[in-house]
Amino acid sequence: MILLEWGEWKPQYLRIVEELGLNTEADYEATEVLRSLIDGQNPAPLLVKLETLLADRDVVICGAGPSLERHLNEIEKQYGLSNFTIVAADGAASALLKGEHRCDVLVTDLDGRQRDLEEVVRRGAIPIVHAHGDNIQPVKDIVPRLGQILGSTQVRPIGNVFLWGGFTDGDRACHIVMSYRPRKLVLAGMDFGHIVGHWSKPSFEVAVWANERKRSKLVIAKRLIRNLVEQSDLDYNLMS
Repeated sequence: MILLEWGEWKPQYLRIVEELGLNTEADYEATEVLRSLIDGQNPAPLLVKLETLLADRDVVICGAGPSLERHLNEIEKQYGLSNFTIVAADGAASALLKGEHRCDVLVTDLDGRQRDLEEVVRRGAIPIVHAHGDNIQPVKDIVPRLGQILGSTQVRPIGNVFLWGGFTDGDRACHIVMSYRPRKLVLAGMDFGHIVGHWSKPSFEVAVWANERKRSKLVIAKRLIRNLVEQSDLDYNLMS
């Protein structure tokens, strides 16, 4: 595992803070809350398992975009999903459950359907839970129900709360996966347009138009993924 140094990530974080008007103090508070909840856990076994699942493996990262189900069907027909490690970005876990697909790793800030997040973890997915200023209460409510987890932050890391980089669940999943040097990476359901898939939020029954803030977040996610890819020689496919 290659974690980011805070000094390396900080300029990108501060740019996002300026673009979205984030509350940095709340981000630090959330990180401390998560640290306190998992302080007694030993992350080593999950980190070893994560490396086994990702290093030199074919990996598909599932975003919660409107194209996800179509992309999963295409991968299944062409390659077979059983040949991939499957990583779900938050609400994509619900799509995987509906399609009766395996979920190996869950990267979440707890925005998705809580029952589905808990179910994929119960079935064996490694939960990587991200803390930020807008999800302090969900962290308090849900993390104790998930058992052993790996903690993630977007500010200076403390204790067992790690800094991989990334801002949205999708691009953070890319940061995590690419830090383990997979053999091949496929991005499914990563839509950066004006439509938000219904898997993104528990309250969505259909895809909806992205509001201005969501569109800004998608622009940031696309930029972060592009930066990652440009710095890597990884075999990479962003499905369209």
